Amino acid sequence: MKQLIATLERTADGAMLVDHDGKITVWNRAAERLLGYRAEEVIGHPCHAVMHGETLSGHPLCSASCPIGKRIAFGRAVRNFDMQTRTKTGRVIWLNVSSLPVPARTKDRFLVAHLFRDITRLAKVRHLAEEVSAAICHFPGAEGPGGQPNFQERRLTDPLPEVPRTLALSGREREVLSLLAGGEDTKSIADRLCISPATVRNHIKHIFEK
Repeated sequence: MKQLIATLERTADGAMLVDHDGKITVWNRAAERLLGYRAEEVIGHPCHAVMHGETLSGHPLCSASCPIGKRIAFGRAVRNFDMQTRTKTGRVIWLNVSSLPVPARTKDRFLVAHLFRDITRLAKVRHLAEEVSAAICHFPGAEGPGGQPNFQERRLTDPLPEVPRTLALSGREREVLSLLAGGEDTKSIADRLCISPATVRNHIKHIFEK
């Protein structure tokens, strides 16, 4: 057990060890940096009360009757999963979590090692891609054979897909994203907006960063 704890302390990923009652027994420095809670603030507290995990769509994931703990208690494998949580300061972040069972001294007790890493930027890019895909799919006549998006050249009179207001983009970035969702390529966007293709690529880069 000492060797396991030492390994968790050294790992670059956030790591915590949770007992059969769902209480945190180990909280490494990477977890402190990632979520802002010091070890003494979380050790002995229920895992679900600290993590407040939700799915990426905002539905509750963590609870006193932890589904992950239950699967491990019954000897079932647990695949890594993504979840949304908040840091101590309230900032929303997305984590990819791997859960590993740890053999205990008695049969009815078990420990779970959770390793988690920040995937916030990746999750935001994924969400943006879904928003763009949805915009394309809702654009009249956007579907080609088999329901696949049709990226054929659009008429200049066709209405552009509306960019969701929830995206924190500049006016020009909204124009670029709308044209992308409408099926335009870099050159045609540059021609439409009277800017260079390099500038279009920079706007696209900034869109994905945001």
